[in-house]
Amino acid sequence: MSNLVTLTIVSEAFLLLSFIIIILSTRSPKKNVLWVILFIIGAAPLLYLAIDHVKNDYMDANIGLGLAFMYTWLYSAVAFIIAIILLVKKKRNINISKEL
Repeated sequence: MSNLVTLTIVSEAFLLLSFIIIILSTRSPKKNVLWVILFIIGAAPLLYLAIDHVKNDYMDANIGLGLAFMYTWLYSAVAFIIAIILLVKKKRNINISKEL
């Protein structure tokens, strides 16, 4: 496997992990549909441009692919921060309900 494929898989896996944490912490069917749609919006550009780069094998620097990686990494970081915030809120609500 090339470095591009490995980096794409790792980037998408981190994005998926962030959204799995979000979905497990919300457990609302209506919100889960929204989270899945947001995951697809975050994952699609990188997958499309990585597949395009492998198929066409451009000789020059593929700026679009680099921008897709940066977008996915930023999107993953924001999703991970949101996941941690939701996880902490859920844990805090469980602790408060146990005290009552």
